[in-house]
Amino acid sequence: MSMKKIIYRIKAETPVPAHSVHGYRHWERVADYGHSIAKHEDVNEKIITLFAYFHDCQRLSDGSDPEHGPRAAKYIKTFSKKALGLDESDVERLIFACRHHTYDCETNDLTIKACWDSDRLDLDRLGIIPDPKYLFTETAMKIAKYNYYE
Repeated sequence: MSMKKIIYRIKAETPVPAHSVHGYRHWERVADYGHSIAKHEDVNEKIITLFAYFHDCQRLSDGSDPEHGPRAAKYIKTFSKKALGLDESDVERLIFACRHHTYDCETNDLTIKACWDSDRLDLDRLGIIPDPKYLFTETAMKIAKYNYYE
């Protein structure tokens, strides 16, 4: 399944309104930040791109919704590995990244950390300036510090 078809399906099945601060425009910015991080870090860009579109797609509101990450992780399982273009290990990494993206969770996986960074870099949409000390990748820290990305 192409990325375009995956995104189309997610958009068609999401309960998140298009105008939501956690909606499609946010997903696009997360993907853009992820691509910038992937240009400079040794990470799996496909996982980061998929994370961008899946991580908030099961939110029920813009308010407190602590279970949206676990719901997104469960939703990913409705797609086959083949459809996602990932092997089993990478699907599990994507699921982990989505499930834990709003909680403090330990991982040594730089790709997962890059997923979380790409989401955190878009906090300014909520009036929160991303703080480099809460980011994991050097590239994300530079983006937050200098407000510039490629």
